[in-house]
Amino acid sequence: MGDPIDVGTGTKSLRALTQINITTGMRSDISSLTSLIKLTVRRKELFEPGARIVTAVSGGPDSVCLLHILYLLSSQWGLGLEVAHFEHGLRGRESRDDARFVEKLSHDLGLGFSIEHGNVRAFAGKKGMGIQEAARILRYDFLERVRADTESTYIATAHTADDQAEEVLLRLIRGAGLPGLSGIPWVRNNHIVRPLLGVTRQQILGHLKVHGIPFVIDQSNNSRAYLRNRIRKDLLPLLVENFNPAIVRTVNRTAEMLAEDHQLLEKMAEEAYQDSLSSSSHKGELGFSVKKIKGHPGPIRRRIYRMALRDLRLFSGRVRAGHLLGMDKLVTTCKDPCASCRLPGGAVAFRRYEELFISSSCLEKLILDSNSKSCSISVTGPGRWPAPCGKGYVEISISNVASDFRSRNRKEYFRPLWLNPETVKFPLDLRTRKPGEIFWPLGAPSPFKLKKFLISSKIPRGVRSSLPLLTSGKEVVAVVGVEVSHPYRLVQTNGKALSLKWIK
Repeated sequence: MGDPIDVGTGTKSLRALTQINITTGMRSDISSLTSLIKLTVRRKELFEPGARIVTAVSGGPDSVCLLHILYLLSSQWGLGLEVAHFEHGLRGRESRDDARFVEKLSHDLGLGFSIEHGNVRAFAGKKGMGIQEAARILRYDFLERVRADTESTYIATAHTADDQAEEVLLRLIRGAGLPGLSGIPWVRNNHIVRPLLGVTRQQILGHLKVHGIPFVIDQSNNSRAYLRNRIRKDLLPLLVENFNPAIVRTVNRTAEMLAEDHQLLEKMAEEAYQDSLSSSSHKGELGFSVKKIKGHPGPIRRRIYRMALRDLRLFSGRVRAGHLLGMDKLVTTCKDPCASCRLPGGAVAFRRYEELFISSSCLEKLILDSNSKSCSISVTGPGRWPAPCGKGYVEISISNVASDFRSRNRKEYFRPLWLNPETVKFPLDLRTRKPGEIFWPLGAPSPFKLKKFLISSKIPRGVRSSLPLLTSGKEVVAVVGVEVSHPYRLVQTNGKALSLKWIK
């Protein structure tokens, strides 16, 4: 029964599969592969004796081998093991049979078992992503919940040297820089560990055969519809036969060396990242000084973008080298000070003159309804009034004049303004701008086109059409958040005045 058995084909029943005395076989001796993994765990500092580990088990040979070895080590190192199985809902009865196989295996070993039945296809359709990416996201979300629920420290996954070779070749084909070509890390997020990453599939199958351990086969792995499967079934065998019989080991060594280089650059980039962050950053959006980012070489710049995506929880399998290059173009060569580029998941990177912003919000929301029609609200006096087009509200109040009321150092265009209460006569109108609007900016010798003023004030194109204007007839009293009209300027610097704020 050591040969691979597919419980989904009906060749042998699941009950017959699990009648083998697994426990006896697992407790008997320590194999050479187990000794190798012990050495690897120590060298790579993957986990410590006494650790509690959630083991991701699909039922396939790799994950069953991982569970077997960790079980052997558990008696020596006092490990606490929990088995977790995510059923993707993609293969019907076959995947449900796999889940029952893993559950029976866990119970035979006396280990805790957690399972979740997902609907990967529905999630992929909702999020607009591929099946494999959706499966990965749901699977890791589940594993993290199990880790928290069982108070475990680590999650162990069964990635192998063959998986590493396939992943590096896949990223090379799709296009990747040094981070991508560094492959699958031994440790991710300080708690996701891959003890089998240095082990080949051939070694795993040999180990399972020696111990007579059953496993299941996922028939979808034979489908050439997925690029990863074509790499496994077509490209790697071609490279082995015609170019390099040890191609898996060769690619793994290359990835290991590239990973070391990558770690050094990551440390340098982290310092540059922190130095480039601007004070304009807020929840869901990070701002950076274009000048500071531009002062670093390309490899550091691209890592800054990756770190921003990471911190915003936007870095996924759909972020490609082209997206990083698109962000870099905004910094280095783009002449449009308000240009933008779309990112996966509806996110966006955009310029605001000398700042670069990366936001989890979709581009349409960030544009602030630039194509919306003008709307008007009658303002009868101090109070809170809804801003045109639903963008927060405008607050008008009678307040003591702030000591820094003349300050214009703030780059953000939501700064508070002060109006002369003696010149402002209610009712006024609160509306968005109209074509050909005229405005007399504070300190200017005469009025001129509002559009020209907004451009010279470096207000992003997408924001201009939704800026609230406080008007008296055709006269613009203030561009809320930006500037007051010269005739309505505050002359007396003590006492009370009209405070004008756009609160979003």
